[in-house]
Amino acid sequence: MVAKDANQRCALVVLADGFEEAEAIIFLSLLRQAGLYVKSVGLTSGLVGGAHGVWLMPDLTIANLDGPTDTTPISVVILPEGRQSLTRLEADPRVHRLLRRVVAQRGQIVTSSDGLQVVRAAGVLFNELGVIDDDRAMPVLLRKSEQSLETFARDLIRRLKWSPQTDRQKSRRVS
Repeated sequence: MVAKDANQRCALVVLADGFEEAEAIIFLSLLRQAGLYVKSVGLTSGLVGGAHGVWLMPDLTIANLDGPTDTTPISVVILPEGRQSLTRLEADPRVHRLLRRVVAQRGQIVTSSDGLQVVRAAGVLFNELGVIDDDRAMPVLLRKSEQSLETFARDLIRRLKWSPQTDRQKSRRVS
């Protein structure tokens, strides 16, 4: 696991029983390989069962989330697909508070169109189409159906590593 530094952005993958394993593992693996500070978060302590029988041990529970994220704003919360998982996330007021906190910090929520039910239940506002996928300041990022999960994850990594300072450094090298 990559150690967190003071300037590093935080990404969370929220897991509840019934999550789509491939989606959660691709996000966790690729974001960690890219050197980002990413944690998996379970609704309760202990193993979380995926939709197809794969079990994961989350790094944190939602109840003990505050300590590791007190000094680092959460840049993105990822809600993997899975009907049972999304239903559990939608019913949990702690998830609602987390999503509202992230949006208040100008962070983003990554989910599927099915996951918008969780975003709506949390009271996080987005445009009337429910599709906000191009502006860094918008709260919800949706993967387009024609886009592979791996490509979407890599685009998310680029988005998370982007900063105005990075753009200024690149432009200085070009000149």
